[in-house]
Amino acid sequence: MTSTFSLPAGLAMPSIATVAEELRAQPLGGEVVLDASALTAPDLSVVQLLLSLRAEARSQGGDVRLSAPAGEALTALLHRGGFTDAMSPDDNAFWFHGVPLQ
Repeated sequence: MTSTFSLPAGLAMPSIATVAEELRAQPLGGEVVLDASALTAPDLSVVQLLLSLRAEARSQGGDVRLSAPAGEALTALLHRGGFTDAMSPDDNAFWFHGVPLQ
């Protein structure tokens, strides 16, 4: 079963708990597709949420993916946070759909 969830444009630390609850209510044993295209100013809490959601879904036999490669705001955050420095092929497939980073 596939469920789709759109992340709100202003998702950051002040609203992360509410969104985390909503995401964890999704059936994580199937596929969860996240639309992160509206994110305007995400912070590290967003990356932490997505990474923990991926790990939780895997432990339940499911998968989490982005509906499109990370947009400009999320890509800039991943660069600033050092996540792109030693990105595994699996992480690149998640964040950038396998497109090599420039």
